[in-house]
Amino acid sequence: MSKRRQAATVEEATHDSTTWTQAIVESAVDGIITIDETGKIEHFNRAAERMFGYTAAEVVGHNVNMLMPEPMRSEHDVHLSRYRDTGKKHIIGLVRELEGRHKNGRVFPFEISISEVSLGNRRIFTAILHDISARKRNQEEKDRLFRDLNKRNMEISSLYRVGEIIRSGQDMPEICRRVSEEVRTAFARPEAIGTVVRFDGEAYHCAEFKETPWRMVADIMVAGRKRGDVEVDYLERPVNHCDPFLPQERDLISAIAAALAEMVERRDAESKVIQASKLASIGELAAGVGHEINNPLNGIINCADILIQVLTDRPKDRQFAELIRSEAERIARIVQNLLTFSRQDRESHSPARLLDIVDAVLSLSRKKIAKSHVRLTVDVPEDLPKVKCRSEQMQQVLMNLIINALHALDDKYPVADAGKVLHITARQHEIDSRPWLRLTVEDHGAGIAPIHMDRLFDPFFTTKSREVGTGLGLSVSDGIVKDHGGRITVESEIGKFARFHVDLPLDNGWISTSAVTD
Repeated sequence: MSKRRQAATVEEATHDSTTWTQAIVESAVDGIITIDETGKIEHFNRAAERMFGYTAAEVVGHNVNMLMPEPMRSEHDVHLSRYRDTGKKHIIGLVRELEGRHKNGRVFPFEISISEVSLGNRRIFTAILHDISARKRNQEEKDRLFRDLNKRNMEISSLYRVGEIIRSGQDMPEICRRVSEEVRTAFARPEAIGTVVRFDGEAYHCAEFKETPWRMVADIMVAGRKRGDVEVDYLERPVNHCDPFLPQERDLISAIAAALAEMVERRDAESKVIQASKLASIGELAAGVGHEINNPLNGIINCADILIQVLTDRPKDRQFAELIRSEAERIARIVQNLLTFSRQDRESHSPARLLDIVDAVLSLSRKKIAKSHVRLTVDVPEDLPKVKCRSEQMQQVLMNLIINALHALDDKYPVADAGKVLHITARQHEIDSRPWLRLTVEDHGAGIAPIHMDRLFDPFFTTKSREVGTGLGLSVSDGIVKDHGGRITVESEIGKFARFHVDLPLDNGWISTSAVTD
């Protein structure tokens, strides 16, 4: 009886130990899986059930490779067989990071440590698995934030350097070229990016630039008008080719375009202040000395006229008198232009037709146009709305533009030529949803060199000889048009054409849709 009780006690203790061990295994936080040497699952604790989505009943007796994604699933039995044959360990006794396949097909990461136990002639492998999905997500989020932080630093640095370029005071072409190169440095792989800055019809791009379907563009808007844009292109097809640019990258390019626009607006404003200062100085000069010059000048002209009459029988001496009169008249014209600045408000505004203004000017200039062998075309519709203006001043503007066009045509074509053409056109159009009239004078003459474009309206600036031009015609015209709330713009290509647009607002306090004289 004693031996029986002893055996029963041992059996009970063994049972209790097994139960105790089973309870520990089942309550473990980590997944615990045991397999035999063929790979069949013998035990699958509750944590493993939660981890893989299977119940123990669904997996016990099945090959453990059902819990593995490819290619590990296909390779596992080969590795296990090799270990049985060679005894060479690759993973047993080590902590490794692997991936498991959930019942729903989701693949997740875990850390695994495998131990081996021999029970008689059997080998049992026990794997303890710790799900590291949350840790992985946290690490990936940290990595993403770190990458984003680096990216933002690159973008901020790039924007700062762009600001330095803009503040450098260089001319616009050089600024655009430098900005185009600088924008690339804001991207993780500058060599994969092409950039171009377009401004006023010119394009300034980096050496590697080419247009691709994977691009973004930000407009350079100055005073509500598009003057250019900043474009960034992926040179090769990006991974996310549907929308390869991050919102922050789009914001950066928009900020650069806005910075360029702000600089242009500031420069334009400064230029206008300088121009206004020049005009004010000329106005003061005209008001102060214009009449003082005119009085003795009239005396010189009168005396020259008397000499011309007296010296009829002395041709050589008479030539000098005529030269005196010619030069005095040229001075008188200069003074007259100067005086225009100080008395622009004498004539009142009244409704006028552009066609009448054009006809009045052509009545005085047709002979000169014909003498230069210029073919003239005029397209000014009769039904254009009237514009409130000072007609005589607008005639002066048109006359100045025609004279300049004739000089340009004569420079290119000293004699008659089929290409010696002058076009005068007028149209109604809209600018920023406002109605305007546009009068255009276009010649196919020598054109205007780009280097001169910025100075066209400067007082006393001229490319003509002293005998031909005073440098006041365009400056006076610009002042007149601005006084009417309008503007003069220029298009030109050297050696091909020059096109001057005079834009006058129709809503400058008076508007009429009728072209009929009241």
